[in-house]
Amino acid sequence: MVRRLGLLGVFLLCAGSARAAELSLVSGFYRTEAAENQGDDAGKKTVIDIGGRFGDVVDGPVFWFAEGGISLKSYTRGTATAAPDSSTGITAGGGLRYYFNKLSESWAPYGLAYGRVQSQKDATYNTGGFTETDKNGLYYGANFGIRLSLQHEFFVDFETPLFTSALFATEKEETTTYGSPNTKSELTKKKTELYVNSAGAFDSVLVALGMRF
Repeated sequence: MVRRLGLLGVFLLCAGSARAAELSLVSGFYRTEAAENQGDDAGKKTVIDIGGRFGDVVDGPVFWFAEGGISLKSYTRGTATAAPDSSTGITAGGGLRYYFNKLSESWAPYGLAYGRVQSQKDATYNTGGFTETDKNGLYYGANFGIRLSLQHEFFVDFETPLFTSALFATEKEETTTYGSPNTKSELTKKKTELYVNSAGAFDSVLVALGMRF
């Protein structure tokens, strides 16, 4: 199983008080993944991802934020008879972030709720072929995090998804099986989820290192 490693950073612009704007680099990573099919080179996947978040104070501990991201995925065929199509994914949205009472001078818990428009395409290699997943629509969710102040200038955020759901979305899966000729099967789902669809028991944690200036 390939584990995603994100290089995450946050930069906080402040004017000498807690009522300040935040500019965050919430994702930035490069990853390559090679696959083999029964000992043969099935192909290679390369991913470049970058995303940012900007926010400012609404009132007291409440901040608004806007976010956006872009993901570039490319594939090589290897000795296989086909490869997934290269793709560009875009995410844009925003929401509210609320800081709770500090646990101490260094620890400050927070929660955030968001809505985002997402157009993402991904592919995974499997035995005898690959599966492409295409997701487009409006999603909403919530995260929980804790900010640890290291010094006045530096801090680190630990953030985990609480849930994510599709408000209006279309999700399509297309499976290609190698052969002569190649065969394809397609499954399309249109989703409206007016309930919380849990993202799992803290199965993903974002670690953000930042600086105030």
